[in-house]
Amino acid sequence: MIRVLVVDDSKSVRAVLRRFFARTGDIEVAGEAEDGAAAVAAVAALGPDVVLMDLQMPVVDGYTAIERIMALRPTPIVVLSSRANRDAMRTGFEAIRRGALEVLPKPEDPASWQLLAESLPETVRALARAPSRAVRSESGPAERPRTAAAPHDLRWVAVGASTGGPAALRELLGEVPPDPPVAFLVVQHIAAGFELGFADWLGRELRADVRVAEDGEAPPPGAVRVAPPGAHLRLRRDGTLHLDAGRPPRGGHRPAVDELFLSCAASCPRRVAGVLLTGMGHDGAEGLAALRRGGGLTIVQDAASSVVFGMPRVALERGAAEVALPPREIGRALVRVWQGVAA
Repeated sequence: MIRVLVVDDSKSVRAVLRRFFARTGDIEVAGEAEDGAAAVAAVAALGPDVVLMDLQMPVVDGYTAIERIMALRPTPIVVLSSRANRDAMRTGFEAIRRGALEVLPKPEDPASWQLLAESLPETVRALARAPSRAVRSESGPAERPRTAAAPHDLRWVAVGASTGGPAALRELLGEVPPDPPVAFLVVQHIAAGFELGFADWLGRELRADVRVAEDGEAPPPGAVRVAPPGAHLRLRRDGTLHLDAGRPPRGGHRPAVDELFLSCAASCPRRVAGVLLTGMGHDGAEGLAALRRGGGLTIVQDAASSVVFGMPRVALERGAAEVALPPREIGRALVRVWQGVAA
């Protein structure tokens, strides 16, 4: 059984979450806490596999509780955060910086509660298998990609990620120096309504031009553009972006990482580096393989640093990637490529 600690100051919310897990057969609520101080004590006493954490609570808030838990007993933490306004969404991602692995929207209506009932157990199952070193988001030194052939005149870096992606993307982009010659295109599987908060948080963390992508724009070098929900992010041959809301979901995702990678492979593969980070499922493997066949540089996150080694693993199995590295090393490898330093 996967043992979950539910932390929320609302007794009714805790009761609903308990009912969700009671239906699964493989997940049980090991304990409950109504504030952050009680949550830290419960983690020490119960040793849960996963913590489900509210942020706004009395006595000790969720942010402080996350920091204390990660210092005391590193444990996978899923945050339920409001998306009532842009500031709330941005501060929800602040929990990622402090050690949480995933941020999910706190339901505000019956339909949203039903969606959470369907998605939350799978998230808990995936994070319960996350090794503690990945929870702490530490990327140690890694071997340089000797086999990677640099594309000619690198102009774009296309990045796909899912569970654990925000922290990994922050680490990768944190290695990028000011005024890089490339623009970054990002497909992050994220709940609808969180994209603005995610872009705001990432922009403030990196002090960079991070925004939700707009149809028809041509992002300048150094820009980071995040795919919006409900539309595939695609790169055109002329360097402009196309948000395709008419194309059906691919593998259940819209935006899909595969759509971004496939568009890059069709438009200018030797000017693109494709990067596939941590996440559940197989989105991105097909497109990354096409990009590699076209002459693009392809890299995936390694198993040791991935929260969920799903998408990168499938890409490696299909021969879509040339090398696997921790996020910081991916960032450093990309810098060497556009600086013309031999890998």
